[in-house]
Amino acid sequence: MKTNHTIFLLSALACLALPADAADRMRTGQWTGTTTVNTKTFNTSTCVTPSDADAMNGDAKSIRTQLEKSIPPEICKLTDIKVNGDQVIYTSTCKVGAPTVVTTNYHGNSFESTSSSGTTSVAKLVGACK
Repeated sequence: MKTNHTIFLLSALACLALPADAADRMRTGQWTGTTTVNTKTFNTSTCVTPSDADAMNGDAKSIRTQLEKSIPPEICKLTDIKVNGDQVIYTSTCKVGAPTVVTTNYHGNSFESTSSSGTTSVAKLVGACK
């Protein structure tokens, strides 16, 4: 169960990198969606603040800094963070399980994320933060 929780957390954090357009991967606001781990689906809801958006719209270094606020390096080590336009890819190596590659693609007001372990996430911008 600890492995599933870690994978869910990583997928939820990948959801933070949401684009507005090619130059702006993320906008502030309330994003809702689902994350599926194995056969279990969880509803997600995340308020993205202006500082979260600024960090996730930056380069690989700023994305790493933002992700490590929620996933401390002593829990999971993030490596190989790559940013290519509207796509963010990184590898997460946690204390439990094999390294996982997370790939998130952005489409304006929505995104989808997949991991090499089979976890998937989708979300869309629904408005201002609640």
